[in-house]
Amino acid sequence: MGLEQAGRRAVLCTGCCSWQRNLILFFQKYRRISISNMVGSPLLIAEKARARLRLVLNSMQEGRPPNFRALKLPNPTDLVITPCEVVDLHGTGVLVSRMFPDSTSIVSLRSTNFYDVPQEFGAANFCLPLIQASVKEVTAWVKWCLAGTTVRRALCLPYLPAEPVIAIAIKELFKIPLCTFIMDDKNVCADGISDSLMEEFLAKSDLRLVISPEMRSAYEKKYGLKFWLVPPLVSEALIRRSPRPAAEGIDRKSGVMIGNVWGQRWLDMLRSTFRNTGYRVDWYCNQKNPRALILDRDELASDGIHLLEPVHDTQLPAILEKYAFAIVPSDPLDGESPPSVQAIAELSLPSRITFIVATSHLPILLLGHPRSAAAQFLKRFDLGRIVPYDTAAARTAINELLDPKVESSIRARAASLAEKFSAADAADWIWRSLAAGQACDPIYERLMPPLEVDGLQAHG
Repeated sequence: MGLEQAGRRAVLCTGCCSWQRNLILFFQKYRRISISNMVGSPLLIAEKARARLRLVLNSMQEGRPPNFRALKLPNPTDLVITPCEVVDLHGTGVLVSRMFPDSTSIVSLRSTNFYDVPQEFGAANFCLPLIQASVKEVTAWVKWCLAGTTVRRALCLPYLPAEPVIAIAIKELFKIPLCTFIMDDKNVCADGISDSLMEEFLAKSDLRLVISPEMRSAYEKKYGLKFWLVPPLVSEALIRRSPRPAAEGIDRKSGVMIGNVWGQRWLDMLRSTFRNTGYRVDWYCNQKNPRALILDRDELASDGIHLLEPVHDTQLPAILEKYAFAIVPSDPLDGESPPSVQAIAELSLPSRITFIVATSHLPILLLGHPRSAAAQFLKRFDLGRIVPYDTAAARTAINELLDPKVESSIRARAASLAEKFSAADAADWIWRSLAAGQACDPIYERLMPPLEVDGLQAHG
C-alpha cells in the first residue's frame, strides 16, 4: 500500500478524531508542495520528511500509540522546543544540555533535523514532519506527540519561524506557562521571524530570557517588554574558582580556539591574520568536518591554524591548560557578512568565552569589532584584548596579554567570576522564574547591568 493510500485509509478509520484528520491532510498537502521551495538538498529533505510522516501514518493506521518509539512519556511533561537536535555539535545544544543535565521529565520538540545524528536529550524527542506547516497542522502534530501525558510547562528557543508557531500552539492547547529563551537573533538584526509572529509569541510568553546584555537591550527597545539575562553557563564540575597560573614550559606562541566558526569570512580573515607569523592556533571545533565552511586541512595548517578532533567538554579544561592564550574570532560588523552571521556577533554571547573564563582563566584575544557582544563582555570584565583582523595588531595584543602582570591579573579576575557562570541549579532557576514571571534571583542582572552601546544595526 502506498503512503497516499495509507493516508486515505487512516482518514476513513472509525473513531479518527479531528486532529488525526488534520495530520493526514497535512501529509496529503505535503505531497503537493514543490521541493524546489525547500532549503538545502531538496531530494534529501523531501525524503526525510516523507520518512517522518510515514512513521506517523503507520502508527495511526495500525493502532499503535503515537509515542510508540519511546518507552514511556514522562507525566507530567516539561517541553523544550528547539530549531534542531539538542546535541554537542552546536552551542545551543551544548547549553541546553548543561542547563538540564537531568532531562528525564522533558519531551524535546524540534522543527528540523540539521545534523542527522541521534539525540539523547529528553525522555523522548520528536521532529516536525514539515517546517512549512500551518498552525492547524502544527497543532495536530503536537497533539499526536503528546497524547496520553499531562504537559506542565514549556521552554522555547526560537530561531526559525516554526518554533514560535509550535510554542503558541502548545500555549493555547494546554494553557501552561511558557518561557522564551532567545540565544540567537532572527528578528532585530537579521530577518527570519516576522515582527507580527515575534510580537504574538513574546506577548504570550510568561517569562522572556536572552543570552547577552546587548540582546536584552535590543529586544526591550523594540518590543517594550521585560527580558531577563541568562548568560552561557558552564557545568559545575568543570568550574575552577582558584586562580591558575600558566603551566610551566608551555609554548608562548601557541594559542587555542574552541567551538564553531559561524562565518566563512571569519575563517578566511583569521587565516590571513596568522599567516607567516610563527604563531600556531590549535582549533578544537565542535564538528570534525565543519559543514558550513569550505576548507582544506593542509592549507589551513600552512596558515598556522590546525583543525583538531572534537573534544568533549569534560576533557577541554585539561587541554586548555597547555596553552598561553585563547582566540575568539568574531565579525568586523562592516556589513560585508551575511546578516545572520553578523547578528550572531552583535547580539549572541558565545558559550566558548564563558567556558574559557570559568574553566581555564586564559587571557582571550578577540578578533572583530569592539561593539560585538563578545567584545563587550571582555571589556566589561577586562579579560583580554579586542583587535581587528590585522597581523600587527594581533601580534601586539598577544604580547600584551602575555606580559606576566597582565596575564596574572586577567587570570585572577577570571577566577573570581567563575562561579557566577555555574550551571548548577540552572534548570531550577528557570522553572522557578517561570512560575514567578520574573527572575527568581537577579544574579545575572547584577553581574551584567546594561552598558551604553551605540550603532546597533537593526534591520527594517
